[in-house]
Amino acid sequence: MTSSILFPLAGILTALCAVLLWANVWKLTPAWLASRTHILVAMAMPVTMVLTFWGWTTLESFNATGFLFSLQTAVAISTLLVQGIYFVGALRHRHGGLGLFVLPVVAVPLILLPLLPHDATTEWIRTRSLLETGHMIISLCGYAVLTLSALHAVMLWQLDRALKRKSISPLIEAMPSIIEIEAHMMAQLRLAAWMIGISIMTGLAWQWEAFSHLRLISHKVLLAIFSWIVIMVPLIRRRRASMHGRKSAFMVITAYILLLLAYFGVKMIKAWIHH
Repeated sequence: MTSSILFPLAGILTALCAVLLWANVWKLTPAWLASRTHILVAMAMPVTMVLTFWGWTTLESFNATGFLFSLQTAVAISTLLVQGIYFVGALRHRHGGLGLFVLPVVAVPLILLPLLPHDATTEWIRTRSLLETGHMIISLCGYAVLTLSALHAVMLWQLDRALKRKSISPLIEAMPSIIEIEAHMMAQLRLAAWMIGISIMTGLAWQWEAFSHLRLISHKVLLAIFSWIVIMVPLIRRRRASMHGRKSAFMVITAYILLLLAYFGVKMIKAWIHH
């Protein structure tokens, strides 16, 4: 089976799981299915992860000279990381309501992956050293963790808004408390801060090793640094107890958008133009 089949298959299965969860929230599923929805989703997640991993292996990212980080490869790895972190977290903490947001976010790139360019253009990297490969992997791990933090921020934003308006919908009832959401969001944000900070340093170290100079004036470096700075704001102000709720959520979402543009946004546009 090829990636053009495996990725959409994983995406469709993930989308079906998302539909089940949303239908369950809005009481649209029969009683016999409603009581089994979370079990079915828990059983389907490992299958989607295996399909995603299998699809990634068919992209032929490895060769004798190094590792090719094309657009397809980067999206596949980051999506697989999000799946894995969510699945482990769900087993440990039973994140109530998070699957309603994570599963659609995972399903869309999986379904669209076969449409993305996959070639060794100059806009993508064929790694030739352990430092360069490590930098790319740490960067994608940081992006995956920040993705989950941003989804918690969306939940926090929605819950805070609903409580202030005193409008409690079935979706709001399906979410955990604000304290629990914020605790998970900040824990993931701290981990993302470390990973993104390390990725920036390893990226600069790789530039120095490969080119004997630092290319600071580039969209990827600048956006990654801006994202890291924005991440640090709620972390620092959290210690001083001067930022909570919607303000923290806004900063997390802003940092995520900046990192998304750094890693995928501009490169995706350029890759499609070259393609």
